[in-house]
Amino acid sequence: MIIPPDLPLACAPVFLFFFYFLAKKEVWIRSASVIGMAIIGFAISLSGSRAGMLALVVVGLAGFLHLFQAGTKTKILVGVFLVLLTIGLYFVKKDSSDGRLLIWQCSWEMIKDKPLTGHGAGGFKAGYMNYQATYFEEHPDSKYAMLADNIGHTFNEYIGLLVNYGLAGFFLFLLLLFFLASAFRRNKEKTIISYIACWCLTAIAVFAFFSYPLRYPFVWVVGLLSISVIFISSPPAPIHFGEGSGLLRRKRLAMTAPVLILLLALLVCFKSYSRLRTDIKWCKVAHLSLAGQTKQMLPEYQILHAKLRNNELFLYNYAAELNFANRYEESLSIARECESLWADYDLQMLIADNYLQMKNYPEAEQHYQKAAAMCPAKFVPLYKLFLLYETTGEKKNMCKTAKIIIDKTVKIMSPTVNQIKIEVKRKTGCL
Repeated sequence: MIIPPDLPLACAPVFLFFFYFLAKKEVWIRSASVIGMAIIGFAISLSGSRAGMLALVVVGLAGFLHLFQAGTKTKILVGVFLVLLTIGLYFVKKDSSDGRLLIWQCSWEMIKDKPLTGHGAGGFKAGYMNYQATYFEEHPDSKYAMLADNIGHTFNEYIGLLVNYGLAGFFLFLLLLFFLASAFRRNKEKTIISYIACWCLTAIAVFAFFSYPLRYPFVWVVGLLSISVIFISSPPAPIHFGEGSGLLRRKRLAMTAPVLILLLALLVCFKSYSRLRTDIKWCKVAHLSLAGQTKQMLPEYQILHAKLRNNELFLYNYAAELNFANRYEESLSIARECESLWADYDLQMLIADNYLQMKNYPEAEQHYQKAAAMCPAKFVPLYKLFLLYETTGEKKNMCKTAKIIIDKTVKIMSPTVNQIKIEVKRKTGCL
């Protein structure tokens, strides 16, 4: 059974809303709520998402502590339990946890390079794999080598914020948290809905430590709704301009805020509609190209390029189609555009192949080596290097690469890896 990766995030608000019914006096309503919570908890455990499990446990315990008005000792015991649970979840999938430690370690190097302003929007995607390649070039015998893969997310939204926007962006985030906490504290007559909104944000915050919840539009909707509930249910902060002027200012804000929100919503809808039309056009062109009409579709790709030149996935697709059509110089040009937005293993392999077909062997060798450093567990870039050295007649490098391939530990055995090892042994007489 395939379970969607965003299932825990989708279930969390429903789980939390059951607390609204738990506050009712009717026994059957409370019983039905507990059963509903149990079903959701079981579903999230089936998803295998440790971040989702931890987030659900945290907000679930917070809800029950609030409803039953637990004392200080109980809260301390719950805190200790959560710490032990977090440590235990690390060992549930230790290889996966260690893989994330590698990502965070390389991300830390990115943060150290630009601590104040960060690498900019999309900075992690544009640079991370280059840092991972550098790490394995400096630590060829690292225990993380077999765990490394092609990475597009930090698996920690807070680290991602620091990488992309630096301490300046992180300070603005903390400022938002301060205003949010102040608004929540000002509300002296909190309802269960106010608490549910707070717990919803807590679930997202916990999940964000170990995953990438902000990737899903659903999380943005739930998060913004929860923030709105907290601010709307909170009385306005005192304004020290005199009683009359403060009241007038609040009335003006109340009148202009809906208009501004409506205009913003219309702008977002217009932009989304325009982007959707372009994406649909790209999808049709890509499918026709895959159906064997690559040369006929290249003019359409060129037209789309003007609108999607900042979309790294489109640029990679365009470069790959140009490569397939044997237009290697054009493919390389588009691939270089893509490289400025996206550090990626597959992209490096494509660039290397373009150089290889253009008989620029030194550049092809450099990019195959970079791809191999990005994902040390992969065999294909090493095999491509082996074939390149065979073509250029570099017997010494050919034998050296062959030995690496033959001695290399296999992460996941496949027919491709098996064939590579057999062919390298057959072609190499020096081993």
